[in-house]
Amino acid sequence: MPLSNKARRYIEKNRSKGASRIARDLKLEPAEVREYLESLAKTDTEAGPQSLTDTGPSGARKALFFAITLSIPVLFFVFLELGLRWGNYRGNLELFIYPEIFRGEYVLPNPGFTGRYFFATTTNPTPSNDMFLTNKPENGFRIFVIGGSSAAGYPYGYNGTFSRVVKDMLQDVMPNKVVEVINVATAAINTYTLYDQVDEILEHSPDAIMIYSGHNEYYGALGVGSAERLGSNPAFVRLYLRLQRLRTFMLIRDGIVRVTSLFTPKPDDSAERTRTLMERVVAERSIPLDSRLYERGKLQLESNLGAITRKFNTKDVPVFIGSLTSNLKDHPPFESVRLDNHPPADEVFARAQAALSAGNPDEALELFTYAKDLDALRFRAPTSFNEIIRDMAGRTGNMYVPVDEAFRENSEDGIIGFNLMLEHLHPNRRGYFLMGITYFEAIRDAGFLGRKADLTRLQPVDSYYDRMHMTEFDERVAWHRVQTLTNSWPFVTEPDPMGYPRGYRLQGLADSLAFQVVNSPLRWDEAKVFLGERLRAEGRSDEALAEFFGLIRDQPANDSPYVFAARIYLNRNDFQSARPLLESALKLEESAYVTKMLGAIEVDAGNIDRGIILLERSLELAPNDPQALFNLSGAYGLKGRYVDALDLARRVERLNPDFPGLRSWMAQLQFAIDR
Repeated sequence: MPLSNKARRYIEKNRSKGASRIARDLKLEPAEVREYLESLAKTDTEAGPQSLTDTGPSGARKALFFAITLSIPVLFFVFLELGLRWGNYRGNLELFIYPEIFRGEYVLPNPGFTGRYFFATTTNPTPSNDMFLTNKPENGFRIFVIGGSSAAGYPYGYNGTFSRVVKDMLQDVMPNKVVEVINVATAAINTYTLYDQVDEILEHSPDAIMIYSGHNEYYGALGVGSAERLGSNPAFVRLYLRLQRLRTFMLIRDGIVRVTSLFTPKPDDSAERTRTLMERVVAERSIPLDSRLYERGKLQLESNLGAITRKFNTKDVPVFIGSLTSNLKDHPPFESVRLDNHPPADEVFARAQAALSAGNPDEALELFTYAKDLDALRFRAPTSFNEIIRDMAGRTGNMYVPVDEAFRENSEDGIIGFNLMLEHLHPNRRGYFLMGITYFEAIRDAGFLGRKADLTRLQPVDSYYDRMHMTEFDERVAWHRVQTLTNSWPFVTEPDPMGYPRGYRLQGLADSLAFQVVNSPLRWDEAKVFLGERLRAEGRSDEALAEFFGLIRDQPANDSPYVFAARIYLNRNDFQSARPLLESALKLEESAYVTKMLGAIEVDAGNIDRGIILLERSLELAPNDPQALFNLSGAYGLKGRYVDALDLARRVERLNPDFPGLRSWMAQLQFAIDR
């Protein structure tokens, strides 16, 4: 009787038991089982040795299958990251950019880099436009400035920053160096952001770092009291900062924010637009002195400053850390709370005012300082922060910059107020100028970091104040920004709907343009050009020059303001003043106008050969310019090339028969040829 399929399968599976045992199990004759086993053995022999072990996947195949299984999610995230980068998700978030307009020669701070940190606010702050050379020259001396809004020069920005004062002074005493002071400070950020910038700054070979930071430690991006916070452990937040360089991580972060927003009340759009950055970044409106959050802020500052200085010092880059200053006398506390161990801040502030009125300035200073430290709305850095900064500089071998001390020395009774401040902590123009001097003196006291410097070349101090090139327009821009700030929370609890800006009456052209710069999309540089041209047209040339020189200081790689200023001097026949401006413009852009006017000046100065070269180049760029043709004709005549000169004069005649002086000049040339 043939074996059943069930019996065959059992024998195949248990062939190692032997024929007799299998026969007993199946109640079959041993001969039948033995015969089937022999047939199986014969089949295995014919199939080869592979079949003896090929009863399932091999070990190598199992490992490969396992690896493929694990790689699927990894490959998914790799391709997701590549796709997000290819699609430019979140845009360019690098600290620096290389604008095409500069053809790779210059680098700029990236206006969009703060998108790394602000994920709950809609409008992000931006850094300055301080450009620097892509390739640092051998004789370069490069300093980076990092910090918050005061380091960025708020509310002036541009030429109001202390860093540009430092650059002016350093360049004067180091004439053989290419001095670059690049300010990447930004409003509403703290030392977490500074830490995140370190590696990218190091890529550009800094010789020194200047830090002014601490006022935003609680409410700046990722701070312990901020709307953008992630926790109070500095090491964890710094890890987050490394992870957020991945676009996939940012996508997940943004998704979490969007989901969270579905369960939170949405503010009115118009109300959100009118909220200042100060209001948008605050989550904890009360952080009392010595409270848990207060202590976390101190830990955050100390931990981050330590991490920052270690990174720079590892690369032998010294750090200059400034003490923090603020308005003590003329700004009352924002938030007063009564504590078991401390009185309310407003009561202490009132006692300070009384002491000052009674002629006790030392007591008043102590009380004003105490009132600031008691202010539970932590927009001004407490005194303990300066102690941390001083100790950190000493322990790490870096330089402590006595900014607060300098402000006190320049304030009556040593009590800082509106003499150097605009509101609670941002300096006025004189204050930023003083900051610049203080940082320069710190670099001087450090021996200019081993660089050769000639202090006899240093100009009178007040001349650097004038070289800030700040005009009435710039002061009005600052005024309007301060009005926007101080007419909102926390300066007022209920903004006046008919107050600023709605109820403001404009006061002249400069004020009108400044108002538009602050309250509309009008750009600062566009407004200065418009104002300068209007002033020039009205015959107010000195005021126009002030606007153009301000633009030159802010945009040294832009040829336009040099040309605008040169035109004013040319109209005055002041060729000596126009000449260096035209030379600077020529280095930046070889235009028909610049080569024409500079060529004419060279001919007038007796440098006829160079004048001819410039005028010929001008005609290559604009072949039918009667003025350039006439000027070149004159230059040819001075060189005795009368025929060439007459040919050019005839071209002028065809273009403009009534060109001034043309007839008499042609007659002179014809006489010279005939003679």
